[in-house]
Amino acid sequence: MGVLAWFLQRISGVVLFLGLVVHFYVMHYSGEGQIGYDAVMARLRNPFWITFDVLFLVFVIYHGFNGIWGIVVEYIASSTLRRVCHRILLASSFILLGAGVYIVVS
Repeated sequence: MGVLAWFLQRISGVVLFLGLVVHFYVMHYSGEGQIGYDAVMARLRNPFWITFDVLFLVFVIYHGFNGIWGIVVEYIASSTLRRVCHRILLASSFILLGAGVYIVVS
């Protein structure tokens, strides 16, 4: 793991914390009827919340898979197995990102 990956891991952690604070506030403190189906669906049609959710998803996937990659680098000595793990992690992250974006925007 290089310096850039280390730095982006910290940045994504801060962004995730801030996103979690916003999410927690909106879902728990913004009013009585804000967590019902109709309120959530109205919020998901708003371009601001669509962008927020997609960016939150991107940061979650990056942070999680970069963390797993750090563990792989630390504990797997074989370069072949490390390459296989890297490809599996990349494929999994793109599949999850695609599925998540599809769910948010549809």
